[in-house]
Amino acid sequence: MPDFPLALRGYHRHQVDAFVARIEGTLGRAQLFAPPVTAAEVGTVRFAIALRGYRVQAVDERLEEYLRELELKENGDGRRLSAADADRLIGLVRNVRFVPTRLSEGYDEREVDAFLDRLIAELRGRRPRSADIRAARFATTRLRPGYAQPDVDGFLDHLAAEIDRLARTR
Repeated sequence: MPDFPLALRGYHRHQVDAFVARIEGTLGRAQLFAPPVTAAEVGTVRFAIALRGYRVQAVDERLEEYLRELELKENGDGRRLSAADADRLIGLVRNVRFVPTRLSEGYDEREVDAFLDRLIAELRGRRPRSADIRAARFATTRLRPGYAQPDVDGFLDHLAAEIDRLARTR
């Protein structure tokens, strides 16, 4: 089990410990006392914030590593997408338009755009990882240009599900 550093305000320690124990059991590193964890579950997990909790960034970084491991376990060798499927997904990413925000909270445009550029590069290599898409996190903005959070989250969820579907059909 990882030993996470503490912060004044961080993730609730018992929630993180229980979830990490399930992950370790799913990966065969410890005895599994609860249902196995899926990569999708790791990508969507949320923990309560508590005083003297685990440092958020440290936990998030470790969860991203677990996400990759679980995805490899679930999908085997991570087969390549066909050129036609990769081109179709690249077209989706290039043509997506998100609702802009100004006064309400949104995701930082530069971070989202940089992530989409990296995603296109992965699609060109025809080995995108749905776990990386699900694990994407962006800084939020207020009173600055941003993208509507539900639009970005919905698009990334759709794209990850499509990659999973294509991986299952191969």
